[in-house]
Amino acid sequence: MNNKILAFVFLLISQTVFGQMQLKLTVEMPDCKQEQFLLVRGDEGGSFVVGQAKVGDNGILSFSWEGNYGFYRLAGELGNIDFLISDPDFHFSLDGKPVLGELRFPDKDENNQFQYYLSEFNVLNQKIGTLRETLVNLNEKDSSYKELHAQFKLVQKEKKILLKELWRSHIDSWPARMALAKQELEPDLKLKGKNYDDYYQKHFFDYFAFSDSVLQATPVYYEKIGKYLKANYIEDLIKEENYTKINDVISNLFWLTELDPSSQKYLANYLMNRYPEQKLPEIYHLIVDAYKVLNTCEYVMGNKIIQNRMRNSHANNTGWLVPDVELNHCLDGKIQSLSDVNSDLTLLIIWSGSCIHSREMLERIKDLYPEYHELGLEVVAVSLDSNLGFWNEMVSQNYYPWINACDTDGLNGTTANLFNVYVTPSMFLIDPSLKTVAVPQTFFQLEKELGEFFK
Repeated sequence: MNNKILAFVFLLISQTVFGQMQLKLTVEMPDCKQEQFLLVRGDEGGSFVVGQAKVGDNGILSFSWEGNYGFYRLAGELGNIDFLISDPDFHFSLDGKPVLGELRFPDKDENNQFQYYLSEFNVLNQKIGTLRETLVNLNEKDSSYKELHAQFKLVQKEKKILLKELWRSHIDSWPARMALAKQELEPDLKLKGKNYDDYYQKHFFDYFAFSDSVLQATPVYYEKIGKYLKANYIEDLIKEENYTKINDVISNLFWLTELDPSSQKYLANYLMNRYPEQKLPEIYHLIVDAYKVLNTCEYVMGNKIIQNRMRNSHANNTGWLVPDVELNHCLDGKIQSLSDVNSDLTLLIIWSGSCIHSREMLERIKDLYPEYHELGLEVVAVSLDSNLGFWNEMVSQNYYPWINACDTDGLNGTTANLFNVYVTPSMFLIDPSLKTVAVPQTFFQLEKELGEFFK
């Protein structure tokens, strides 16, 4: 097998359904002695390095770590190897170098089928490339041009048939879906005088939606986003400072997630990392607004109020001096306002018991609270529920161990107004002087900010 197919896309995924476990990877690479490889994996915001090691003189490369099943990549100087780990003691072998060698996975392992599909695509792509190069250098009046052009169209047709066959017959198989995803990142080649860019853009979302659970959090997913932005000339719009059209592009991209919360979370993380607030604040806040409005339970106010709150929320960035808001109905009688909270860092989260996203966020915060509370973090959770009985029941049933308060006036109340909140949950990390350290939009961003603050 020609493993140029392996240098395709960064296929990594975070499999949160599995807990952390002891994993081991062993690779026989006799032709790569003393070569260095990185083992990398994806998470909500992109990818991270699990470890690095050299191939020993015995031709063995090995890694041992605590992690989860999912897609990983071995990255070397000459090429990359992408594969799925679904066994705690996983192994395979490589004859030759990563770019040109042949991979051998355990019998009946799905990686074998995955590599088979990719090799089929690779053969067809090579034929298309060879024929294209010949045709470009031929005069259309040449006697052999017509015959070669017919061959070119036939191979293209074979490739499309293979794509359709995988889609119709094997779409529940992750090797087929990954192989199809890989093809989305390779536009059809161009013939002289022919432009296939429109074909690529038209069919870009034919096979996969951003809500596809297999693609989520893989570099295939992130590259799809990048390709979409490129197809919509995002860089030109940024240079022109055409924020109206930029907003249309970003909003449409969020709608393509089919309102799937996890897809929108990954999309938001990618976009906010690509267009950071420090460098591109206007675009960053367009992303935040699009994410909040679609990924919330509380966008039920009148449109004018939403627009005013959204415009004002742009001031809620790092360094903003937050109002010393009164904490109504606080279950801790000693705490009357934010300034009464004694902590090195305070996470203010404004939430609602009727909002599933709020409840999910609080559960995830509860998991990390003990560790960071010991380091100096306090959480102040202000509910916007109008029914105090319902709120009290939510807090007691879920055992929220931090400071809990409630503003029964909801989105029309003092808390929401002073913090320009128009969606729940909304989060603010605040220092003892009541200045914002960060305004995280997702749990991934929150965890990242906490790690940096308490490192």
